[in-house]
Amino acid sequence: MNIAFKRFYSQSIDFRKSLLSETNKIPSIDGFNHRETATLILADISSEHGHAVHALAKEGCNISASSLLRLQFESLIRAQWIYWVAKDEIVERFYKPLTQQNASQSEKRIPTINSILDDLECAAKEGIVPERAVQMMREFKELTMKPANSYVHTGMHAFSRKKDGFPEPLIIQILQNSNGLEALNAMLLATVVNSADMIQKVLALQYIYMDSLPMQIPEIMDKFYSIRYP
Repeated sequence: MNIAFKRFYSQSIDFRKSLLSETNKIPSIDGFNHRETATLILADISSEHGHAVHALAKEGCNISASSLLRLQFESLIRAQWIYWVAKDEIVERFYKPLTQQNASQSEKRIPTINSILDDLECAAKEGIVPERAVQMMREFKELTMKPANSYVHTGMHAFSRKKDGFPEPLIIQILQNSNGLEALNAMLLATVVNSADMIQKVLALQYIYMDSLPMQIPEIMDKFYSIRYP
């Protein structure tokens, strides 16, 4: 690992730990209703994927880390949709016994990611969902999902990166993108528990650890490697 990457990685882990120190204050899920509990569980799955992205990147498993970014995104956007938009009957399907039939029926009722984004955007126009959160998820999908899908399905991105090597600035960008999702995740959790104090602390952490959040490659090269594009 390059010194620049080690420095970034340490800072990135500090950011994640700081976020988790806030979200871990959430009490037992026993006191929440089914919609809130489902949201918390899906958000926890998303956070677990984010942890795995970092662990894999540390071990040099960059293709796998890049693939998990898609799962982290999908878990989070489903959590947002469940909390703000999904009908009660869809929420309740998650609580049925885990059988092949119940799982199949439940999955059929959950729309595609594009449809979920459309639902969230409609809800944002009605003032139900924070517009900025939906905008960021839309931007994330448009910028990162095609490469992420290629990694998941062992397409040209995965093949080329394994053959030619995985540029270190690119894995920094992937970790930053993962952190961006983690920050949105923390904001969702603060909303579920209705904690204005937690929201303010999560926002403050994003300012403190701004270098751990999404950047374009030229910014990364300048910030961490002191190399400026013409």
